[in-house]
Amino acid sequence: MKRLIFCAGCAVWLSACTNLIPPTATPSRPPVRPTIPLPSPRHDSKIDILRREASQLAAQVGRGTLSRTAAADQLNIVRLRVVGANLVDDNTFAMYRYLAVERDADRLTQDESQAKMEKRLHDWRKRWPKLRNPPADPAFTNFLLGVYGLPRLGY
Repeated sequence: MKRLIFCAGCAVWLSACTNLIPPTATPSRPPVRPTIPLPSPRHDSKIDILRREASQLAAQVGRGTLSRTAAADQLNIVRLRVVGANLVDDNTFAMYRYLAVERDADRLTQDESQAKMEKRLHDWRKRWPKLRNPPADPAFTNFLLGVYGLPRLGY
């Protein structure tokens, strides 16, 4: 469980930093495209796919081969392919990426970033029952809720 929290936490911190890095500081190699297959009814759940991708990206960030922002962007590619866009996940990801940018720029500590992400997740937990047209499966938000040990939306 601690490893999952660590991996997910790393993935949260990876998401938003590359936009703030000047072009001269950007690595010259092209970005790596995620290779996660699309889910099928008999295979892993969407959350499992996101968790696995986040763990792989967190390992790359830990080795210093990928920035938090670049990792977040790659996780977003997988998120959009596996889950699709929806109001809740899009908003949650926007915060996730923003926090990664701030962490990469050393404007937030890990604790501050985690507190802000947790607050956003709590906000969605409060808003969920009042949504008129909630998405059928906000898998990215539910993935992060699991990372933070919070109940999933709609449950």
